[in-house]
Amino acid sequence: MASSPQRIVVVGRGLAGALVAWRFMQRGCRVEWWGDGTHSASRVAAGMFNPVSFRRVVEVWNAGAHLAAMRQTLRELEDALGLKLLHDVPVAKVFANDDYRSTWDDRWPQQHGVCQWASPGEELAEVGIDVLQGPSGVGRVHASGWVDVPALLDGMERHFSDQGLLQGRTWSVKDGLPEGADAVVDCRGVGAAEELAQVGVTVNPNHGDVLTLSTPLTGPGALDTAGHTVNNGKWLLPTEVKEGRQWWRLGATYSWHRLRSTPNAMAAEELRDHMVKALEEGGVEALRAARLEAHQAGLRPASPDRRPTVGPWPGQPKGILMLNGLGTRGVLVGPAMATHLVNWWLDGVNLPPEVQASRFKSVRQKVPGFQD
Repeated sequence: MASSPQRIVVVGRGLAGALVAWRFMQRGCRVEWWGDGTHSASRVAAGMFNPVSFRRVVEVWNAGAHLAAMRQTLRELEDALGLKLLHDVPVAKVFANDDYRSTWDDRWPQQHGVCQWASPGEELAEVGIDVLQGPSGVGRVHASGWVDVPALLDGMERHFSDQGLLQGRTWSVKDGLPEGADAVVDCRGVGAAEELAQVGVTVNPNHGDVLTLSTPLTGPGALDTAGHTVNNGKWLLPTEVKEGRQWWRLGATYSWHRLRSTPNAMAAEELRDHMVKALEEGGVEALRAARLEAHQAGLRPASPDRRPTVGPWPGQPKGILMLNGLGTRGVLVGPAMATHLVNWWLDGVNLPPEVQASRFKSVRQKVPGFQD
């Protein structure tokens, strides 16, 4: 006789919760998705993905595998939800100076892995993005873009609600395994930080502001980046044409001392002041005059080593699981992390050591004998 499908409770209605709930459902489990409707940082983030770390001009962690998992999962979700979620948009990285340009261009003689995702430096005249200025040129990343995370979350909530599987319920680790459930997965992000700190898992709230702007399509005040996201330490992302105007996301700020997800009033000017450094005179005027459509902020759940924590909740009985710490690269790494968690729980596939909670000395000290 075939065994009945497992009942899985997923807690947290942000990106991590959505991806875990989806992957368990795809494996035939009966999934309930819980949450209390509190503000999620996932709804604020621009959902950008980029396989290149601009700070050191290297590939980000497991770029190829994570890109492949992301694209596969997004295709599944687009088909199931009837939505367009994945948008490929190249990045034009404006070089800060000639030394950075030299570091960038040196990757090609080295046959560095980063070269599969990007192109050697170019002069601005060669690129065709007239709005930019930068005497050291630009480098372009072609394997980049953004995911419409709010649309994904809304679509997933409708999908689960239609099946009666969306629950307005809260949970904390002291509640233990919900009655009748085979497992509960904690995807509360920053909401779980205090409890996780007690067992040595650090979730650092990273406050970020993002602006939504719009500009005319033509004429005075128009802004054209030739379909590129502009990055000069901050980023300016073209998203959609709506109501006869081009819409943009401009971000992001990073603050470790702001512990509430309320917008910082000074951030709007800070972000514009930084981005205009990459623009020529007409672009500066257009960005200054751009209409502010929204100013949002959220608390990203970041880990000390910038990698998520996946697997059993330290010190808890079997069946109490977690996925936390997706941080700023949540769109890129989240799908693979959800798959790792589900394959570990259902099939006994080992979790990658770099995402196990036991990698932290603080966990090993606070929960002696803990094994992932």
